[in-house]
Amino acid sequence: MSKWHVSAFAAVAAALAFQAPAAEAKRYKGDISNRAMTASGTSRSCLSSEARSILNRIESRFGSVSIVSTCRPGAKIAGSGRPSRHASGNAIDFNAPQGRKSEVVKWLIANHHSGGVMTYSGMSHIHVDVGYRFVSLASR
Repeated sequence: MSKWHVSAFAAVAAALAFQAPAAEAKRYKGDISNRAMTASGTSRSCLSSEARSILNRIESRFGSVSIVSTCRPGAKIAGSGRPSRHASGNAIDFNAPQGRKSEVVKWLIANHHSGGVMTYSGMSHIHVDVGYRFVSLASR
């Protein structure tokens, strides 16, 4: 195995092993019993107040967005088996207004410090969540 493969493997293993601090994880777990979780996963009413707040800030600045996914009970992070923030109503996947994806992502990186931002060049949507801070802008 080359040094590059070992480094890449170590980086992936470290990323998968990272967990939000217990206090922060508890803070964002929230009580979802009073929110309507839907099978379709595009409802806004199921979102936590923190998730609704960031969505409102995005739409106030850029106009209406097209929701791809919000709450998905039982959702897991692909490849990890860990619960997704979508499972607790703390994540939103959305399509930015036409031609403004890059602008929205840059704004989120600069202004959203209480959660994550993720998108890829081959991905039409943007993922934003509440919880620990991360940014993932990989190209595919």
